[in-house]
Amino acid sequence: MELKQLHKYVDLYFKGQATLEQEAILMDYFSQPVVDVKFAQFKPYFEAIASERKQTYQGQLPAKPFSTTNWRRAVAIAAVAVFGFLMTQLNNTQAIQPTPEKLVFEEFKVHMYFVSQKLNKGHEGLVHMETFNQATNRFIKTD
Repeated sequence: MELKQLHKYVDLYFKGQATLEQEAILMDYFSQPVVDVKFAQFKPYFEAIASERKQTYQGQLPAKPFSTTNWRRAVAIAAVAVFGFLMTQLNNTQAIQPTPEKLVFEEFKVHMYFVSQKLNKGHEGLVHMETFNQATNRFIKTD
């Protein structure tokens, strides 16, 4: 294999852009006992990858242990649901009855709002009155 092409494949490989065929060519080249001096630094890397690919797990996978967390989760969810239901029922049965002081205060607020509207309406009339006074003062001389 030509060294320029091999150098190109190595560059593509480390950029993550090499095809499977190019990777196979690199693996074949670096599996040889003699490698060019320029590529000697990459030989241990490709040998490690080749040895990792050959390894398989010979042991037995552990059985899935019995999990007690599933029923605990279910109990926790049920407890939260029951607590939420009881809280809403408790709030519904204890309907907030306003005290007589609060009723009087609410009535007072309604009356004050009504008075405020009337005062604002009267203030708007005063603004027009000021304009009228300015217009009449232009024509009537007070000496």
